[in-house]
Amino acid sequence: MNPDIKPVAVSNWYRPTKFFDAFLSTSRKNGIDVQNADPSDWGGYDWTKIEWWRKTKAQHKYLVDHPEYTHFMFTDSYDIVFAAGWEEIVDKYLKYNSPIVFGTESNCWPKQENASRYPQTMHRSKYLNAGFWMGERAASIPFMEEAARRAEKKEQCDSGIFVDLFLSGQYPIVLDTACRLLFCMNMDSPSFLECENGRPITKDTGQKPCIFHGNGASDLTSVIQCLTQ
Repeated sequence: MNPDIKPVAVSNWYRPTKFFDAFLSTSRKNGIDVQNADPSDWGGYDWTKIEWWRKTKAQHKYLVDHPEYTHFMFTDSYDIVFAAGWEEIVDKYLKYNSPIVFGTESNCWPKQENASRYPQTMHRSKYLNAGFWMGERAASIPFMEEAARRAEKKEQCDSGIFVDLFLSGQYPIVLDTACRLLFCMNMDSPSFLECENGRPITKDTGQKPCIFHGNGASDLTSVIQCLTQ
C-alpha cells in the first residue's frame, strides 16, 4: 500500500447485536482497527426509530477532528463483516479514480421515486447504500459539512441525506456498482453469491467483495460460514 496513504476505519456502536461479534472478529482478523465515532446510546434496537441523522453528525466530527489520516472508511457495525484488509480495500478504492466512493444496493432507498435519477449501469446493484463509504479527507470535508448541516434539521436519515447530495452532482462521488468493495445482502442479493476457497464471490460481476452488509435485516450467516470454512 502507498506509504503516503494513512487510512482509518470508523463506525458507531453501543449495544451489541447478533452479528456484532462477527464485525469485530473479521475486522481484527484483517488487520483493521475500527474506531467508534459516537458510543452513546442512539435509542435502542428498533432501526425504524433510531435517530440515524446522528450517524452523519458523528462521521463529520470524526473527519474534522482527525487530520492525521488521509483516507476515511465509514461503515455500519451491527451488520457488517470484513473479507479483506487495508491493502486490498485501498487498491480497489483507488481504481475508481474518485476521492469519494459509496457502496450500493439493489433497492432504491429511502425514496423509490429517485430510481430514474441514478446513472445508467449494467449492474444490478446501482443505488447508493450508506452502510459503507470511503473518502479522501480533503474532498470529504466539504461534502460532510453539507451533510452535517442537513442533519441539524433532523428530518432525514443518513441515507436520505447522502442520496440527495449524490444526486445533486455537486460532489465527486462514484458508486461501487460492481460490488468490488461492498456487497449488500438486501432482497434477493444472497442468490448472487457463491463461496470459493473461503471467500464469497459475486456470480454476476465476478468480484470478491471486501465487505458485506446485512443492511439492517438480512442474514449474514452464509457469508460468515464461507469466511470461516
